[in-house]
Amino acid sequence: MIRRESHQVGIADAFVRPPNTEHILDKINHLVNWEPLRRKMEGFYSSSGPGRPAFPVVTLFKAVLLQNWHNLSDPATEEAIDDRLSFRRFLGLNMDEKSPDHSTLHRFRDRIAPVMDELFQMVNAQLAAHQLMVKQGTIVDATLIRSQARQPQKGNSDSDPDARWGRKKNALTFGYKGHVGMDQHSELIRQADLTPANVHDGGRFEAMVSGDEAMVYTDKGYYGRRRSRWLQERGIGDGIMAKGCRWQPEISREQAARNRAISQVRSAVERVFGTLKRIYRYGRCRYYNLWRNRCNFLVLCICYNLRRAVKLCECRRA
Repeated sequence: MIRRESHQVGIADAFVRPPNTEHILDKINHLVNWEPLRRKMEGFYSSSGPGRPAFPVVTLFKAVLLQNWHNLSDPATEEAIDDRLSFRRFLGLNMDEKSPDHSTLHRFRDRIAPVMDELFQMVNAQLAAHQLMVKQGTIVDATLIRSQARQPQKGNSDSDPDARWGRKKNALTFGYKGHVGMDQHSELIRQADLTPANVHDGGRFEAMVSGDEAMVYTDKGYYGRRRSRWLQERGIGDGIMAKGCRWQPEISREQAARNRAISQVRSAVERVFGTLKRIYRYGRCRYYNLWRNRCNFLVLCICYNLRRAVKLCECRRA
């Protein structure tokens, strides 16, 4: 399928574009080089053939970002793009151009799901090139996210067969678990994954460590000799909080003092989860299977990182 490309400003746009104002979406546009992402995503589209011209893949990817920044459904995203000038400018659409319809957005998300890990890391590589990631320490943590399906009385759900039961303290949650590895100083998400809720926090520990940090901080849920030895073998400092075990229920006074110091550092990751759940309304998954929800979680992490990166750049210039 051929692609439609438009790089000209229409007559109507010349009258309505504000000359000297810069929206946060314009700042994100200037921050990111979309060309590497375009080359990665265009592999899923044919550049020639029958049918109507397709929208540029970067336009569709940006539309998915807008959808998650503003917690919009596919039809609501289509309407918002038609209605808001800042959205159209971010997408590179002139006033007289049609916006992507909701079915196009749905199909596009499914197409890019296999390469979302690579897209996430490509965006992160650009943020690192801007020297926004400090890489001195990584905070690893996980959070439970409810399934879109109704919570079953027991067992699993036919509507969402990938969702499972997970426990935090004494509360049970049916759904998924979001894992992140956050840069300590910039609070940017360096690694991310989504699993069924019954996967132990430590099950994705190694994947959340980038390998170039000096220290890794976690809560007691990751405590274990195997993970501490894994960090030591790679020359990474061990910031895993200690906890008692069957043979030694009480930790020592020195371990308790060390736990308090680590807790002050690792608590910063709760701000990331708070932003995802309160600002982006991600206390509940959007979809009914793991691979779609995982794709959506990685998109949300990109959304968080881009907004956070703009704020860091502004703080640097201040």
